Amino acid sequence: MASVDPDLDRIVAHLPQVKTEINRELSQRASRVRAVVNAHRDSGDLAGSLDVETSTVDSTVSIADPAVVSINYGHWTAGGTTYVEGIHAIEAGLT
Repeated sequence: MASVDPDLDRIVAHLPQVKTEINRELSQRASRVRAVVNAHRDSGDLAGSLDVETSTVDSTVSIADPAVVSINYGHWTAGGTTYVEGIHAIEAGLT
């Protein structure tokens, strides 16, 4: 009877071809997020908080600006009279 190596996920994650594809995908996703962020630049703080990290098997694109939720999804201005649409940069990295 066939069996599956219990470490198969670890074996596959470390294959050179898999790492290459993960890095290619990360690069494309990071480029899409950067494009959206740069197109809606106000102070530059959001773009400055964008970080792309690659470890042995994981890769992430993150935005650490404290206002990222309001900027990404939208918000009402301080007076509550005007709604500012979000830029949806996070979603750009998911597609």
